[in-house]
Amino acid sequence: MKFKYQKLALVLFPFILTGCSTQKLTWVDTKNIPYSDTVPEGRSSIVVYRQSDVIDGPTVNVYINSEYLTSLQPNAYRQETVCAENQKIYGEFTRQDPGYRAKEQEGNFYDLAVNQVSFFKVANVNGKPTIVQVSEEQARADLKGMPKQTHTLSRVDYLKGCSKVLKKFNLEASALFKFDRSDYANMLPKGKQEILAIAKDIQQMPDNISDVTVIGYTDPEGNANYNQKLSVKRAETVKKALVAGGVNENLVKIEGRGESQPLVADCRVRYPKNTIARRACDQPNRRVSIAVHGDK
Repeated sequence: MKFKYQKLALVLFPFILTGCSTQKLTWVDTKNIPYSDTVPEGRSSIVVYRQSDVIDGPTVNVYINSEYLTSLQPNAYRQETVCAENQKIYGEFTRQDPGYRAKEQEGNFYDLAVNQVSFFKVANVNGKPTIVQVSEEQARADLKGMPKQTHTLSRVDYLKGCSKVLKKFNLEASALFKFDRSDYANMLPKGKQEILAIAKDIQQMPDNISDVTVIGYTDPEGNANYNQKLSVKRAETVKKALVAGGVNENLVKIEGRGESQPLVADCRVRYPKNTIARRACDQPNRRVSIAVHGDK
């Protein structure tokens, strides 16, 4: 009889092991960690979150400048340190972009403030996840008790080509130049005064300035090549005004980005036949930024 029980145990043992090995594994995808208000000096920080009741579907992959940040589940957030400059942010459901084309071509640009946290959430736009910026007040209310998404590693490298920003100035082109103009003779008096004030501000900064980068942008109206040249000419003119105001010419670099990084990307869709409304909508896109960089 004892021999029979031993044989039965030997027969059942593999099934017992199989039952143990096929138990469902559980992963800890989030942690109850609040977001941080602390930002490394000269950088920027972003918080992206997804509420539980906004959009149904799988995880939402979030990209910054086409680099993977996170895959957000409902009721979770992720925070990352980034360069304090124009950043393209894009979100899409997992496995909806197998060729990774959308993350390269789509998304919206946001000019992130230095030494501050900027907040974004996943919104439902016609059944598709879309990353939109929200106020700090709204974000604080939405983020109460929301855990941090932790199950994947971010591939965003904020130090890659990222100089420390000592100060940043954003100027609307409409306040600097007459419409469609770029030369110093057609710079508005108010614009000249504003740049002179910036030049004085820069001269009062510490001696660790590595460069002053002036970048021109345009709206998408007209020819792309023309807009690219216009953005460069405006940056050159702003440099001229800064140097006239006392900034060391050797410190000032210029760049034109044309229509490639609009802050408002849908003016053509919203106002296809209304030129006046479209021009007003495009106003934030016509701009010049001045970034004062220091030691990394």
